[in-house]
Amino acid sequence: MRRFLSGALPFYALAVLAMCMYLVLYRTNLFDLNAIVHGATGSSWFLVFMFVCVLLEAVFPYFGYFPGTALILMSVALNPKSADTSVFVVAWLAIILGAVLSYGQARFFRPFLQRVASKAALRRCESLFDAYGAYARIALFVHPNACAMYFTALGLLGRSLTRELAYLCVGAAAAVGILFVIVTRLVSSVGPTDDGELQLLLSAALAAMGTLVGLYAAWRPERVA
Repeated sequence: MRRFLSGALPFYALAVLAMCMYLVLYRTNLFDLNAIVHGATGSSWFLVFMFVCVLLEAVFPYFGYFPGTALILMSVALNPKSADTSVFVVAWLAIILGAVLSYGQARFFRPFLQRVASKAALRRCESLFDAYGAYARIALFVHPNACAMYFTALGLLGRSLTRELAYLCVGAAAAVGILFVIVTRLVSSVGPTDDGELQLLLSAALAAMGTLVGLYAAWRPERVA
């Protein structure tokens, strides 16, 4: 059970955050995302708007769960003409920059971690990362938050950034590409409005992936043994 939770909990946490954002954004009167995205897609500043939104989502942990990816999805669903190559490239660059910033701030705070955490705890983190780090790269293909958390872990453990950049570039491209394919082929057919279905879909997908990762984490050591 402990191994299952170690693999599943990060994804479950993201799913809960996605649900919280759904409640805040779609079940309150604080924001009208449809109006915001409609205005943004018709603006000459649209690419800047998209870059900032995704960048905020891709920096961990200061912004928690910021709905940058949800705004990409909505912009595609509400105005498919805006989803061209430039949007793809801007979102890709924002994920990469956010992950690098996450790594940098983690390296900056690493001396503080070494003072407050026990050596045994740090060694355990190192051993877990050595055992599952290669599989954690799969998260790079999932979501900007997952990229940020992975590179934050790299920074806190003092691992090299340069050899991970290739995985980051490919993972960010795959994540944005998958989002575009899902929306343009499946979601945009429902019409030019959004009532939070995309956010619910994202939350359900994160929970499902967390369950699969948790099951794999619990099953793999038994197989090795």
